[in-house]
Amino acid sequence: MANPQTGAGDPKRSMELLWREFEPQQSRPGPKPKLTIERITEAAIAIADREGIAAVNMRCVATELGVGTMTLYRYVPGKAELLDLMVDIVSDPRADGPDPTGKDWREILEFLGSSALEFYRRHPWTLEINQRRPVLGPGSLAGFDLALAAFEDHDIPDREGNLIVTAVWSLVTGVAMSYLLPDLPSDQGGPVTTEEEWWEAQAPYLERAVESGRFRRLARLTDENAWEISAEDAVRHALGAYLDGIAPRMEATRKETKSIGSTKHVT
Repeated sequence: MANPQTGAGDPKRSMELLWREFEPQQSRPGPKPKLTIERITEAAIAIADREGIAAVNMRCVATELGVGTMTLYRYVPGKAELLDLMVDIVSDPRADGPDPTGKDWREILEFLGSSALEFYRRHPWTLEINQRRPVLGPGSLAGFDLALAAFEDHDIPDREGNLIVTAVWSLVTGVAMSYLLPDLPSDQGGPVTTEEEWWEAQAPYLERAVESGRFRRLARLTDENAWEISAEDAVRHALGAYLDGIAPRMEATRKETKSIGSTKHVT
């Protein structure tokens, strides 16, 4: 089964829904609509957070809201456009994002890395979505705008800044896919054992493999703690090494500051 993909629906309708705050609002006589785009999208996100993205369809969302399935089509054309709305809403950092004012480039990129991992922990279903066609709605753009604050005090070309942000996000995504992707239910082809049982089944074979002498480098690893690596450990290590690597470039491009009285101005 192919992974669900953003940008798979009608792009005009998706953009109209994502940027509906910019669309002229028509006032209609009579009672207010029972549903809103926000309520429908939040219900779909709740299902995905609870049961995974495979459980999200128009019928299940309607059941979650206690309405008929056809009612949803008055608001959203279909599942493809609903998926675009879901991804954009969960990508919006404005609810709990920090104020980047006064923060150094490294602090901002470190926050980007740690918050990206927490994002995937809250919404692991996003790891199963093909986002080759990114959703460029207000939530997604707010997240990217926050990341670009890392370069405000630096003469970094636009493309290079974009590459740095992409590298940080991709680094965290790779770790998240290794640590946070949920198992499929057994009735959908997922494992019939627990993760602990799976490792217990492998243990005797791994021991015999090491004892065979065929894997001499592996046999030298005697520290049991070497295998105790969390997602946070992996992100911290990889991100730290990457930021150390770009630090000379960031410092070389730092904008000159001039002091006027007691106030510093960036030129």
